[in-house]
Parts: sequence; C-alpha cells; structure tokens
Amino acid sequence: MALFDVNDNVRKVTATANGNLVDFDFNFQVNATTDIDVALDGVAKQLTSDYTIVTSAGAAGLNADGTGTVRFNSAPANNVTVSIKSDVPLSRASVYTSGGNITAASLEADFDRIVMALGDADETLNRSLKAPVNDPADVNMTLPKKETRKGKLLGFDATSGNPVIQDAAVSSANVSNVTTGAPGSAATATATYNSTTGAIDFTFGLPQGAQGAAGNNGVFNAIATQLEAQTGTENTKGMTPLRVKEAINAQVSGISAVASKFFGVKKIVETTSGVGRTILQQEHTLVGGSENLVLSDYETYFFATGSVGLTLRSSDGHLLIDLP
Repeated sequence: MALFDVNDNVRKVTATANGNLVDFDFNFQVNATTDIDVALDGVAKQLTSDYTIVTSAGAAGLNADGTGTVRFNSAPANNVTVSIKSDVPLSRASVYTSGGNITAASLEADFDRIVMALGDADETLNRSLKAPVNDPADVNMTLPKKETRKGKLLGFDATSGNPVIQDAAVSSANVSNVTTGAPGSAATATATYNSTTGAIDFTFGLPQGAQGAAGNNGVFNAIATQLEAQTGTENTKGMTPLRVKEAINAQVSGISAVASKFFGVKKIVETTSGVGRTILQQEHTLVGGSENLVLSDYETYFFATGSVGLTLRSSDGHLLIDLP
C-alpha cells in the first residue's frame, strides 16, 4: 500500500486519440493498477489484454505518488475518446484488534483509501442529475418507479418542479428527405423526434421502377422517317416536330382531295310530255372543279367526300344516300 498525500484532482481524465498515440497519462492517484477503469468510446477495455499501466519512465506499475500512464497494446483509432477513471474498491484491507498496535502506515493507507473512494463518488455525482443548491429544501428529485416511466418522457411538474413522466408530444410532422434507391431495392423509412421543437422528421427511401434501355434521344431508340410519319403505321419510333408537321400535312391534303364535292337535290318541273310533273334531280360538282351554284335552286344540299352516292328509289321516290 502506497503512502502519499492524496491530491484534489478530478478522478477521471479523457482524451481524443489520433490513431498513433498509445500512451495516455492520468494525474489522479490510486493504490494499485487494478484501481483504474479504461474505455474507448464508452466500451470497457481490459488490463493486460488491451493495455498496461507504466510509470513516467516506462517501467511497469505506478509512479511513487500513485499516478501513471495507460499504455495501449495498439493505438486507438483516430477521434476515439479515451476515458481513464479511478475505481478504488469500497473495502478495507486492514483490521484493528483490541489492544493491538496501530501503526502510522496502516492509518495512512486507510485514510488514503477513504479519500480516494470519496473522490470517486464526487466525480460520479458531478455527472449526475441534481437540483441547484438554491432549490427549496423539500425538492424531491426521485424518479417515478420503473413500470410507470417505461416508454415515457421525463418532465417536471409545473408547480413543484419534481420529476414526472409524460407522453411524447408531437407538434408537427415533416418529410425532411426522400431518396431513390436502385430498382428492386427495399423501401426504407425513418422518423426522428426533435424534443426541443416537438416535431417528427420523416425520411423515406423509395426504390425506382424498372427502366428500359435509353435510346439515342433519351426516350425512343429511333426517330420515324417521313414516310413512316405520313402513313402512320409505325408504333415504336419517336416523332419530332418536323415529322408531326409532315404527318398532319399528309392527312389534310388527303382529306381535301376527296372532300371537295357539292351534292344538291333540285326540284324540276318537266313539261316535255305535255303534262307538268315535278321530279327531283341530283347534281354534284367535280373534284377540283370550279362552278357557280345558286343554293336557293336546291331543295337540300351538303358537302361530302367524292365517294358518297345519291340515288332515287323508283318504288317510292325516296332519296338514298350511300356512304363509303
């Protein structure tokens, strides 16, 4: 058991590794190398298998004043947090008997252990939730029992300020990000609760649908020719503005070639037989012709394609219109 004055240093040190350094000093005092807890990013490490304790000169063990250096067997990775904390056992190694001798060394060792243990407790309490010193004497910071607080949020009573449990309050929900995944990949969704604002942010990952091979114009693998556009029989090729114009012109010109006939039915009084009788006469213009017509001469008339046929049925005199 070492005999020395116990300093007032905080009984824990932390450092950030750089990927190369293996030695990390601690300036608080302990009685043995086993009185130290070491962790990397909160994960506990083991004496001997992960690290050793050496003096400032590199020898195994502690310095004469109980301080030392943690030497890792391999350098911790860059940006890893190294934590070195005192953990002196709450036990006594000495026993005082009635009438026995009490030496200064035994008293010194026991007092050192007590002070170290108090220092360990103080370091732990300083990281704990606690009420300010100016709070009322009746403040009660005891948490609600386990079964009551499971799955709940910790809050504080509006009157007493004591801890209470409460359900999560959501003020708003937002879609913060939507990403696309590869075709056939699984969809993903995450939700993050912001305890400060009460908002929930959702992030979605949506797989893309199956996509065919892109053509030379990004949509189709070929553009229709003028003939294909005009005939209108091709159904796999793209149409540029020029091809659309050519197709429309072809269809319009085809329509104008056959839709230029005038059909009319004229009532005529025949007198050649000596008896006046009224007959109906069908007339029509020629395709592409130019004629002067008086519409009032016709009982009825219309414009239609050249393939329309007009006949008078002899049995009853009805006008028959034959459509293509």
